[in-house]
Amino acid sequence: MAAPPGYRRAALLIITARGASMSVEPKPIRLSPTGKFITVAVIVSLAILLFAAVGSILTPFVAAVITAYLFNPLIGWLQRRTGVGRGIWIGVLYVLIGALTYALIRSLGPMVGFQYRELVALIPAMRDQVERFITANQIIDLGGITLDLYEFEQPIVSFFTDLGKGLPVTVPHLVFSALESVLLFVTYLLVTFYLLLQAEQITDAIYRLVPAPYRAEIRGLGQQVDAIFAGYIRGTLMLIPIMATFTYIVLRILGIRYALVIAIASGILEIIPVIGPWSAAGIAMMVSLLQPTTPFGWSHAVLVVVVGVTYFVLRMAEDNFIIPQVVGHAVHLHPVLVLFAILAGGALAGPFGLLVGIPVVAVAQLLLRYLYRKLIDAPGLPPPEIKEPPPQPQPVPKPVEPPLMARNLRKRRS
Repeated sequence: MAAPPGYRRAALLIITARGASMSVEPKPIRLSPTGKFITVAVIVSLAILLFAAVGSILTPFVAAVITAYLFNPLIGWLQRRTGVGRGIWIGVLYVLIGALTYALIRSLGPMVGFQYRELVALIPAMRDQVERFITANQIIDLGGITLDLYEFEQPIVSFFTDLGKGLPVTVPHLVFSALESVLLFVTYLLVTFYLLLQAEQITDAIYRLVPAPYRAEIRGLGQQVDAIFAGYIRGTLMLIPIMATFTYIVLRILGIRYALVIAIASGILEIIPVIGPWSAAGIAMMVSLLQPTTPFGWSHAVLVVVVGVTYFVLRMAEDNFIIPQVVGHAVHLHPVLVLFAILAGGALAGPFGLLVGIPVVAVAQLLLRYLYRKLIDAPGLPPPEIKEPPPQPQPVPKPVEPPLMARNLRKRRS
């Protein structure tokens, strides 16, 4: 029985459609500019939400990234000089740092612990002494300027009261429970090891994400960013032991109590530009004012002035001799931007923000200069800001005298 004409036409259409679909060439999915923007926005939003949710476990990973960043140039240099694998040198680095840390804890740990406990125990007595000093010297005349100390009594007493209550409670809680701290420390060591071991591969993989025509330019921009971060962070961390050592020597000579604790605090506070060094000076001056004895027969007022002048001299030496050699001219920021970076970093990220606030602002300034050059269609990267040394006066060349025979010949002709 023959099929109706309508069925034959339908079957022919189905066969034709199947053939047409089999002949269509496959095409890759391409996102429109709007689709690309939405994709990037979604990925960034999810990453921010993820980091916010797991923020409590990010500490060892962030510390590992910073450590690997700081020591990667050293490991790379050792590998190139000796031909020994990176893993061996990383192991040697771990052993050396562990031995140095153990030696410091064994030698300085008992003294630091004793001075810290004694300082905490004496805080109430120091508060009472401040109250008695203000009561006995409520009005001070400084060259015609009258200073009423009663207005400062309540803030100072409150500071010592909060310090006495907070230190014994807060400091032990800065350390996690034993099991958790061990786990986080092991995680930190492992992550640091792998980051140092594969630093070159990770860097190349990041640059391969950039399209090939723009890769050289982005790599050059990355090298300028690296110079800012590396110079500032490595130099600032080197300032801690340098300034702590000099401060301890001076405080010991002046007979300041708790010199070791104050020196360590002064070194750590060096990572907070501008504010940190003067805060350390204030701590040392307060202790020198309230300690029961003074050296060389000085009064407490003279000792306080000497301590303040000493910190000022150390600060000037640091700014003019140590920082140019250790930190170098890694960042070039106006003082107003420096203060903004410190306050903004502390407000956004706490102590970590105080450390990286200035280099982050310096990098932001570099990126804005780069974007500005792109907006005005200027070629290449922004030139690095290098302070040229002042031109040296060139010596005036002396006129060359003619040889003796030439002079005699002229005389004969004349």
